[in-house]
Amino acid sequence: MDANVALELLRKSVEAAISEEATVSVAYSGGLDSSILTALAKEFATVRCYTCVVPGSFDSRNAKSRAESEDVDLTVIELRAEEIPEIAREASDLLQTSNPTQLAYTIPVLAVLKGSREKLVLVGHGADELFGGYAKYASVQDPKSVMADDLDKMLNEAEAVATAAASLGKKIAFPFASSEVVEFSKSLPLDRMISASERKILLREVAKLLGLPSRDLPKKAAQYSSGVLREMRRLAKAEGMSLSDWAAHLLESRERSS
Repeated sequence: MDANVALELLRKSVEAAISEEATVSVAYSGGLDSSILTALAKEFATVRCYTCVVPGSFDSRNAKSRAESEDVDLTVIELRAEEIPEIAREASDLLQTSNPTQLAYTIPVLAVLKGSREKLVLVGHGADELFGGYAKYASVQDPKSVMADDLDKMLNEAEAVATAAASLGKKIAFPFASSEVVEFSKSLPLDRMISASERKILLREVAKLLGLPSRDLPKKAAQYSSGVLREMRRLAKAEGMSLSDWAAHLLESRERSS
């Protein structure tokens, strides 16, 4: 029953985000969240999906086959090694952080915003924080409290990303983070989100209702599956720096040049 409620709330959230747009884009990896967004968006508009990858990454090997299995129009944006420092600087300046994981998570979104032809980009931010996507939630003492804190951080980052989108003449939408979906998530018992062996239990049931093969896929965070964090580590090592120092240097150099 609650999977059907979640599906309808997400459907309404996607419909409201799309509004009167005839064609929209989705930041797509073929994973659970982006597949749900894509399936729902296709009910209301023509959808073009974009995947940002470092060549040789998990997503570069798998996104196309997943798109084919879901009948998705996919454009792959390849991020070359020489492009990463500058877009990492942009992400660092935007979020005002040198946290490598936050930068690596944001870089693919910025690349999709820059590379997409459509005015509106839908992203899956909030799904992990609301429905128990991160492994740490299974081991902390008060998972719901940690999830709420993570959601607050995500919403702050979303505001910054929305500002970046506007500077490019684009709009970005976060359907999983609509007020209705957030309130619904707060009402769920923890065992409808995570167990000892599974995460995002309810969203997997939503994907099953939609007939999506991604319902059975393991969770892979974008910073890892895109290959961005791995490439950042390689670039840092090539300069004889730790990843944290390399990221901090990017933020400092951006501040000096502004």
